[in-house]
Amino acid sequence: MARARRLLLLRLFDVIQIGGDLMLILYIGDLHFSGWSMRGRIALREKQVPFVERLVELDWPTTETSEGVLTVDDIPPERESRAGCHCQFAGLQALDAEGLLAGSVIETLPRVPVLVDTDTHAVAGDVLAIAEYLDDIASTSGCSLLGTTADQRAEVRSLCAWAAQDLPVLMNDATYAKSLQPKRFSRPEPSAVEQAHWVCDTVAALLDRHGGPYTVGAFSLVDVMLSTYLQQMIGWGITITDVPVADYAQRLLDRRSVRGHLDEAKAIYRAIDAAEPGSPQWIARHYRYRRADQLLHNWQTDNCLRLTNASAARAVDLAYAGRTAEEIAIALAAEYRAPATRVAADVRALFARLDPRHESRAAS
Repeated sequence: MARARRLLLLRLFDVIQIGGDLMLILYIGDLHFSGWSMRGRIALREKQVPFVERLVELDWPTTETSEGVLTVDDIPPERESRAGCHCQFAGLQALDAEGLLAGSVIETLPRVPVLVDTDTHAVAGDVLAIAEYLDDIASTSGCSLLGTTADQRAEVRSLCAWAAQDLPVLMNDATYAKSLQPKRFSRPEPSAVEQAHWVCDTVAALLDRHGGPYTVGAFSLVDVMLSTYLQQMIGWGITITDVPVADYAQRLLDRRSVRGHLDEAKAIYRAIDAAEPGSPQWIARHYRYRRADQLLHNWQTDNCLRLTNASAARAVDLAYAGRTAEEIAIALAAEYRAPATRVAADVRALFARLDPRHESRAAS
């Protein structure tokens, strides 16, 4: 109880001492990639406890083909995480200023989201484990994620296990990441649609049994788990024909914690729309950029490009800084003491090859 009162006091007075007393840290992946991170963020926001976030970029490509194109996600399917988004432990450890992840379960099973309590040194690397820990330390704060009675907790755990383990086709073939994109690249596989219908049938039965407004009556971890799937269904255009289920989906996706996350996850697409189409800034915003290896990753198509010289890397840096093609050419001409007309032509050629509308395979 003392711990719960402490968390509540900090929340009421909006005090978080970064560095001196971090308390709860949530490690998450790229917001427009990681549906599991969405669930972790919603759980913490619903508990109304203070926390800080640390963002680790999810795995970069590591295998280069004969054409020079690097492939994304080389994790063997037999070892792919089903209870989180896999990431490299080195990426998490680089952010771990407190040194609490080394020797924890996360070193053995690296994934996001991860919750770390700097007060107790507890580390939880699964949404269910995170929710249980939050209910333990802050039982009176926010909603009760797992329920308040033994039978409620049993039902919530059973439904969360189903949502986490029994819907891999929906998870992988109508992905969260592509559900956020303004334009879909393809239609979902029939098997993914069938699993979406299974979700709808299950929600319909739960709403009928408990009377709503959420799956087990009050908002719970079941709704947190389903929020990602419902976003996938809406984003992929999978129709929800049952009216009570459609109303539930709208109610859940409009909930403050869920809508806030989705607005943040879609920010990159608003940034693209805000730039002039075809401009260096517009092109650059379609890519993640790992400067150390001069790699660009178009997350919408999973195509990767390697910049093979310093001037190309410098041009991309300037594009990310918001420079126009003309400004980039002027800067490079001055830095490399090269003819302005030649540099301008090279800059135009580089960004033409990077332009995602042309699906370029290499950059130089």
